[in-house]
Parts: sequence; C-alpha cells; structure tokens
Amino acid sequence: MTPIDLNTWQRLAPMALLFLVINGGAKFVRENLYAFAGAGAGFAFLDRLGLREFVLGGLLALLVGILVAAIYHRRFRFRIEGDAIRLRRGIIENKDLRIRFARVQNVGLSQPFYFRPFGLVRFTLETPGAESTEVSLPGVSQELALALRDHIARAGGAAGREAEYDVDPEAAPAEVQTEASDATLIHAPGNLRLFAHGLVSNQVWLIAGVAAWLFGTMWERIEQWIGSIGVSALVQRILEFGWTGAAGLILLLVISLFVLSGVLSFVRFHDFILRDLGDRFLSIGGLLDRREQNIRRRKLTGLTLYQTALGRLIGQWYLIGKQASSKEFEVDPSGKHFLIPGMRRGDLHLIGRLMPGFSVPESMRPISRRFRTLLWSRISAPVLLLTALAWWYLSETRLLMGGVLVILLVVLWLVHRSWRCWGWQVVDGVCWIQQGLFGLRRDAFELAMVQQAAVVSTPYFRRHDLASVRLVLPQGQVTVPFIARSDAVELVNRAVLAAETSRAHRV
Repeated sequence: MTPIDLNTWQRLAPMALLFLVINGGAKFVRENLYAFAGAGAGFAFLDRLGLREFVLGGLLALLVGILVAAIYHRRFRFRIEGDAIRLRRGIIENKDLRIRFARVQNVGLSQPFYFRPFGLVRFTLETPGAESTEVSLPGVSQELALALRDHIARAGGAAGREAEYDVDPEAAPAEVQTEASDATLIHAPGNLRLFAHGLVSNQVWLIAGVAAWLFGTMWERIEQWIGSIGVSALVQRILEFGWTGAAGLILLLVISLFVLSGVLSFVRFHDFILRDLGDRFLSIGGLLDRREQNIRRRKLTGLTLYQTALGRLIGQWYLIGKQASSKEFEVDPSGKHFLIPGMRRGDLHLIGRLMPGFSVPESMRPISRRFRTLLWSRISAPVLLLTALAWWYLSETRLLMGGVLVILLVVLWLVHRSWRCWGWQVVDGVCWIQQGLFGLRRDAFELAMVQQAAVVSTPYFRRHDLASVRLVLPQGQVTVPFIARSDAVELVNRAVLAAETSRAHRV
C-alpha cells in the first residue's frame, strides 16, 4: 500500500457530502424542534399547508442543504505542518485553523453505519479550553484517519514528554514510553453489563422528561393515533380493575422506560473495550456508530466515580476521566469526557490504571452537622409557622396541613441523607470529594492540579468556626462545604503548595 503523504493538502471523501447533508439536517431539527413543536404552533402551520406545498417546501430545503454542504465540502482541506495540523474551511467566511499536537488531549474516530460500506470515518480532535470539538473531519478514508491518529499520537506524545520533563524523552516514566504494539486490554464489560449501565445510569430520567414534553406538546395527535390502533380501548379495560389496573399501567410504563434506556446504552456502547497503549488509552464501542476514542494519559486531570441508587443495589459503577474544560462550572458530567461503563467492584483497579496513585479511600471525613442543622432550621421554620397559622385560622384545612407535615418530614429526612453522603479525604496528595443522596459521586484529583483555591467564610461559619473550600480545577469547580476552619485552611495551603511546587501542569 502506498504511504499517505500527510504534508500535502487533503480533502474530504466525495461521500462525505452525504454526512454533511445528514448532519446539517439533524442539527437544524435539534435547534428548531422546540420552536416548531412548542404549543403546537408548528403542527398548526403544517395543517394549513397542503400535501403539495409541504413536499415542495421539503424539496426546496433539501436542495438548499445540498448546495450549502457542497460549497463547504469543496472549500474544506487540511494537512500536517511540522508539529501541527492545519485546517481550512468555511462558506461565506473562510477560517484557517492551526493546532499543535502537544495541545491535543483527545482523538476520536467514529464510523456511522452509512459510512461503513465506503470505508469512511469521522475524525475529531479536542484541545483544552475548547467549548466544542475543535477539529472535525466529517468523512475521510479509514486509512487516512488511522495515519493521522498515529502521527498525532507519536508527535504529540513526544512533544508532551519533552515539555513536561524538560529533558530527553527517555527520562520519562517507563509506562509513558510503552509502544502501541504493547496494548493491553484492561476492560471489556460485555453487552449484558452495558445494558445494565443503561438501567443504572440517570439517562432514564432524561428519557422520561423528553417523553413527558412530547406527550404534553402533541397529546391530541398521540391520542388520535392511540385511538386508531385500538390501544385506548385496551387501556380502558385495564382501568376497570381500579387502582390495581392503574398501578399496573404505571409499572409497565416505568419498566418500558428502563428497558429503553438499557437498549440505548447497548446501542451506544456495543462491544465496548478499553485498552492501555502506554502513553494513551483507547476505547472502542458502538453498534450503529462505531466510536474510537484516544485520550492521552498526561491530559487526564482527574476522574469521577459514579454509582446511582440502582447501581448501589446491583453493585455497578461507571467512571469518567476528566479533561480541561472551558467552562468554570461543569454542566454535562459525561458529554465530552472519557466514560468507562459497566464496572463492578472487581474493576475498581481501573482507577489506579488511569491515574497512577489513585485509589478509593476506605473512609471519608464527614462534614459538620451544622450543614444538616442549618438546612433543617431554614426549611422547618417557615413551614411550621405557616402551618400553625393555617391550623388556627383555617380549621377546614387541618387535614391538608397534616399532609404538609408529612411532606416536611420526608424533606428533612432527605436533607439528613444528603449530609450523610457528603465527605472528603486527602491521601498521598490526591483529594477525594464525595456527595450524593441515594447514589454516590466521588470526584478525585491531584492537589497539584488546583488552579485557584479559596476559603469561604460567612458570619454563620465564623460563629461556629467553620468554612467551605472552593477549588477551581482544569475540568471545573468543586466545593467542600461545612468543614472545620483549621481543616479548610490546611487543605487550601496544601493545594497551593502542591501547585507551586509541581514540575508541570498537564493541560
């Protein structure tokens, strides 16, 4: 096979035009779905159009999309220039982007099912601080993508080692010098665990929210469709059994949501495997869209171990490797990060594999009980006052007030659960912060990665010799609330010392 010259200008494959049209159409639908379906305005507009006008409008939109995609495709080109990749693109405004390999923290390859017959893939690069994928090659040959991936891994890894150690690359740790040929399979959960990941992850509530929004927006049309297939009559017969029938329908709906979540997880992570390539990690998985994600070991800035309420019942976790983000506060805990699904207790050694020296502490230091006391008083005082006034002046609502008191007790118990879940610990320069309610979330990072540290003290805190610690990390901000002031000052001092004496920041 003739080697690919990456130093010459390369273009997208002709079939990439199909991807640009599909991706552009999907993006247009996502951005305008709420405006179209909100309050049924879009459907009302469509009802006023005839079939002919609707078809002509659709064809016109398709032709415009194809024209825009063709211009974008024609002007898109890229090449390797020394230690960087250069990209030119644009429709009306031409953009010229150059990214050094040393800054690349994530290399991704994805192959949708409609790309497979043509041997094409989508190639992406992510860098620290970017709000979205900075480089996306939407349709290149698999050989070209693999050549780019390997070239960037070699050049970026060498540049990163030289920058970090300020010496010859041979002085880097042994595990960083391991070649890709020594790749080790470190995690292959199997499809059953991947299905279970969908059950225990919180995406089921996202699915429920989207379903509720769709039902609320398009209820009349859904009701007509249900009536046309005879489902409404079946539901009515089930409801004739009273509360048992209604409970059965609700249970069936909940089970359906969880099964759908499991199926989506199975499709997303199908045949997931994780390999250790020495200086980087490689994950591969997906059914309809086969995704390959390369992440440099030295670009990992921390990790988060999740265990949802259902995950605690069946003993399943999932792990997210964190990278530098442009957002001060974390919005999406898993979107652009390195996610490892389907973990059991025996797989927790992966934490130390991803971040050497990291291990889950056997115990956490609790936060002050004042956290619970303060929230209890702030919630209880106004509710009890209003309940007492209603009980005295509105005697006919006393039964309702009893229900309010029961709800208050439940809320106070939830506050107690939240306080019990909070905890923190520092082990060998690694800080762990735990929080949750029924599930648990454990964030871990080296104190040397802290970019800003602050001790927050309010009048209430000063009165009880307490403080909160706010730490700004490359991946976002974390907080340790309601701890002794002496512990807060010590934690901040240790973080500042570790950051100032660190040999290099890996972002």
